[in-house]
Amino acid sequence: MTNNLKFYHVDNDNLLYFGKISEDLSDIILIVVNLDPHYTQSGWIQVPLSAMGIEPDQSFLAQDLLGGGQYIWQGEYNYVELNPNILPAHILKIKKKLKKETDFDYFI
Repeated sequence: MTNNLKFYHVDNDNLLYFGKISEDLSDIILIVVNLDPHYTQSGWIQVPLSAMGIEPDQSFLAQDLLGGGQYIWQGEYNYVELNPNILPAHILKIKKKLKKETDFDYFI
């Protein structure tokens, strides 16, 4: 379904940035696509923190479902760089709660 698809701000016209957020905020996907088939493009994306239920000073995990990378982000603006020959897009699943050392069994 595309009824809650939204386009978001990115400071480079060669990047397309959009996402979907479930009503209960349990499923958040952000997608950034390089529209230039020849050159690496980069820019700052504006993450919709308030719509995602994330405080500005709260760190969160952006897990790339396409490339396998994981990024710990904080704040409204985050940097992306996409090379069309290596990884032309990010499909980012946002996880609001980061595990801390105290969350693991071995912590004493």
